[in-house]
Amino acid sequence: MSSSPQTNQHLPLVSIILATYNRAHTIVRAVESVLNQTYKNFELIIIDDGSTDNTLDILKKYDDPRIRIIIHETNKGVTAAKNSGFNEIRGEWFGTFDSDDELKPYAIETLMNIPLNLDNKITSVIGNCIDANTGELTGKGLTEDGYIDGNEVQAFVEGDFWGLIRTDLLQNDRLNENIRGLESTLWYKINARANKYYTHKILEVRDTKGADRVSTSKFKLSKTEKKFEHLIEEGFFLEITSKYKPKSFYKTCRKVFSL
Repeated sequence: MSSSPQTNQHLPLVSIILATYNRAHTIVRAVESVLNQTYKNFELIIIDDGSTDNTLDILKKYDDPRIRIIIHETNKGVTAAKNSGFNEIRGEWFGTFDSDDELKPYAIETLMNIPLNLDNKITSVIGNCIDANTGELTGKGLTEDGYIDGNEVQAFVEGDFWGLIRTDLLQNDRLNENIRGLESTLWYKINARANKYYTHKILEVRDTKGADRVSTSKFKLSKTEKKFEHLIEEGFFLEITSKYKPKSFYKTCRKVFSL
């Protein structure tokens, strides 16, 4: 696959969604890592989620037509911020990105080369990340390039990866803003629909100590019950059970509910 800089504006537009809150000390690094991508046909949708520091002042200094800034007057939380970004997507592909992190310059190009040059039926592409604090890979269970299916993902894949998804897979689904910790269910639903491919390359430097992330800590029983109620209403179980084998579905539930 080519590693030369991409300049062809006829390449698919990629939307990168960056939600931030009080990250004046890291936001420049994050934004610059997107602007410096070798794949040039992208838009960067930044959602300032009611920052009380000078994050927004820093963002307003950027004069780049590829950047769009959405402002929340009050802090609504990371899921609401990302949903605001989803609603603004113009690209054929999209990915999310945290303002504590940094993309490698070749990240988008590496992933887009897969559906463009290898298999145009691929609708989800992922690579690995490195922990900025430990130097270790954050994604476990995948060690070589290749196609992956949902059952494999649920059976042995753990940790954090970075990827791009074809926008039509998002449909009208959004992150659940009502119950904390349900962000992963959206990705499970999308992955159940996707034709997925993994490349064993480091695409992102991830600060796992960053406070922007949705907590994965265990929840009390009352909150777990609320999660079940919301997921039943969303039809989550019906869609997932139709795609995954029983053992994989059970492991998905363990991840979602931190059991």
